[in-house]
Amino acid sequence: MNDPLLLLVSRSDTRIHTYRLAFDELGICSKPVASIAEALSIAAGTPFSGILLDMPVVAKASIKEKAEIEDLLKALPSAYINIAPATDMVKLMVATGTQGIARNVEEFTELCKGFTPRIVTPKDRYLLHLHATLKSRATQGHEEQTVTINVSSNGCFLFTSYPDFNIGDTVFIEFVGLSETAVITATISWLNRWGGKGDNIPGIGVRFESLSELQQSEIKRLLESFKKL
Repeated sequence: MNDPLLLLVSRSDTRIHTYRLAFDELGICSKPVASIAEALSIAAGTPFSGILLDMPVVAKASIKEKAEIEDLLKALPSAYINIAPATDMVKLMVATGTQGIARNVEEFTELCKGFTPRIVTPKDRYLLHLHATLKSRATQGHEEQTVTINVSSNGCFLFTSYPDFNIGDTVFIEFVGLSETAVITATISWLNRWGGKGDNIPGIGVRFESLSELQQSEIKRLLESFKKL
């Protein structure tokens, strides 16, 4: 069996060298790329067992770049990493995702070793801020006024700070700006809880379960306008 292959996103050759030495010692090979755009491109054609983002890349990433890489971070074991200035030791900053949790570099490598390598194709996810109302069992009947952070033809990410949402929950969404405002049923596929580590926006990523033809057509039209930008 071949060693797991990780996608390593860093703009610094010196930092890449330090990271690769550390992970080579733990039986993990890594493929370095210099940008989030390059990471998305190579992940669409090469199977990886995980992805590592150098903290300087994360700190300088635009909102658009962070939205574009969300699907990749959900599909693979993922972590933010940094280098301790005094010791040059590799530090695992954040490694909590839908594919498992790791508290340190060693645990993350074990997580990747047990993960079947996967190709991740890009999705039509765009920054689109639609005003919406959100209801579910977690909101205890209260209708929360919210907004989408990004939208695809199959789902969206909605801002919310409610603490009781869980993956697999059913939610009910009404987009107030669409021509047809019928309630849409959706399932939570991932979430960022309020108060978590990093600078992630708190909210829920949902998969649409019931879109009318008119709603589907209007959302696709809005997304097509973004593709032309």
